[in-house]
Amino acid sequence: MNNSFEPAMRAVLDWEGGHVDDPEDPGGETRFGISKAAHPKVNISKLTKDKARKIYRRDYWDVCGCNDLPSGLDVIVFDSAVNCGVKSAVRWLQQAVGSKVDGIMGPKTKAAAQAASPNNALREIVALRGQHYGSLETFERYSLGWMRRLADMHQRALVLVKEG
Repeated sequence: MNNSFEPAMRAVLDWEGGHVDDPEDPGGETRFGISKAAHPKVNISKLTKDKARKIYRRDYWDVCGCNDLPSGLDVIVFDSAVNCGVKSAVRWLQQAVGSKVDGIMGPKTKAAAQAASPNNALREIVALRGQHYGSLETFERYSLGWMRRLADMHQRALVLVKEG
């Protein structure tokens, strides 16, 4: 499969900027999108972009098996993992490709993703992620930003599907 890590990383960093410590955000303090809640041992205020890139590769891209996903699906699954958690991202992929939904990325999920229509799977993941956002208590506060990001990632993923 294509390795879209660099375009995916650029896309995430377009949405995940510098240092943020919004008391209303359940993720808590973040820098480059890496949250204290998800990475309690990381000194968020001193986190470098290079270190964030390594965390993204290890804890999101690799855990979600994105190197083994078709172009486009890899990007949307990666961004979903970053924004909503790895288990949610994998579950949405599994639902979208008709695989057993257990939140664990394994060979059967990868095979189902490779056999699926990328456009249909993308559409389903986007819909499931949007539904998830709507269920959150913080939806009213963050909805417009989340939906803009989701629409942007969908567009970026569709471009990669066409190129792949």
